[in-house]
Amino acid sequence: MSEGAAGAPARAPKDEGTVTELCILLACFAGRSHAAKIRRKLDKRIAHSGDAILDEVVVKISSKRRALVYDPRRTLRGALTPALTWGIFGLLAEGLRGLVVWAVLGAVCGGLYAYYFEHLLAKDELRRIGGRLPGDSSALVAFVRGPDPQRLLSSAAALEPVTVSVATVAPDLSAHVYRGTAPLKGPTTGEAPNGHGSELSMLLVRFAGEHTARQTLVSSGSSATHQGQAEPQVELVIETNPHGRRRVVNPTTGSAAFAKVDAISWGLFGLVWGVIVGFTGHGGILGSIESGLLTGILWALFGVVAGALYGLWAGRGLSARRLKRLGAFVPPATSLVVAWADGSPDPETVERWAGSRSQRLTLRFTPAGDGAVLEV
Repeated sequence: MSEGAAGAPARAPKDEGTVTELCILLACFAGRSHAAKIRRKLDKRIAHSGDAILDEVVVKISSKRRALVYDPRRTLRGALTPALTWGIFGLLAEGLRGLVVWAVLGAVCGGLYAYYFEHLLAKDELRRIGGRLPGDSSALVAFVRGPDPQRLLSSAAALEPVTVSVATVAPDLSAHVYRGTAPLKGPTTGEAPNGHGSELSMLLVRFAGEHTARQTLVSSGSSATHQGQAEPQVELVIETNPHGRRRVVNPTTGSAAFAKVDAISWGLFGLVWGVIVGFTGHGGILGSIESGLLTGILWALFGVVAGALYGLWAGRGLSARRLKRLGAFVPPATSLVVAWADGSPDPETVERWAGSRSQRLTLRFTPAGDGAVLEV
């Protein structure tokens, strides 16, 4: 891909009359906390222009080049959801005092968990990102629904990022990259500094058939891993039935996943707590076991509800309602996968993972200068 003039598209669209609906913004800044500080200001600029932010991620790189990735919206929801569920549990167990204590405890624990762990990137991927980006820096990635990438680019460039780029994705999964006026000190084409390729790639894969995406991913198994390159990690599966109704499935952070995990953790905690209460209440060994089993079952049931609510509200990056105006990307009787891959997966790996009967787009996050840029 050749570098265009400042503020011009890196690759000109085939059809200038095409209305862009999905824009992906990547802006890198000097300073570990700078992206987080300007996020609200950028959000207001985007909203004022009439565009809508679908999802947002902040990346922080420490002075020791340790990367931290978090989603501000999920962090807030991750704090509020346990505050509600744990608060209800405390109310039932200890009354108003329990409500306050457990709500505060739930908010703190839930917020910290969402801040540090509510993301799909593995430790190795975070280590690579931290090693390739400058120390004491930050980045903001935003998925925006809007028709004008240049306007989005200008809004971000006004906040003085080190590097800024916007990728537009059309309903046919073709993409074009626009770069702003921020000067780059390194390459801006397909080759990253020092000969390294991209550190992270986002894949969009669309299938014909409402359930074809999930069926294909299940049948593909771990063939990519067996070939020496890790298979992409699925974040979302979006399904549209023949009548146009959409459903969003989060394999690792959705309601089903969290309900299962919370049922086990809450059940084990209840079992231990019930045994302790039964033993201290002079119920003997049999009484302690009976108390533990009963408490464990009740807490496991509550864990299912709490986990499902957490996955439904805090664990989901996108919902079918928020995707309503992006229906052209997932037309009736189709399914779409959003996944992340370490580095830049080769075509053979993607072919084994997604199958041959699919439309695909790979968007690369490539180090450049003192930051990173988007490339197709």
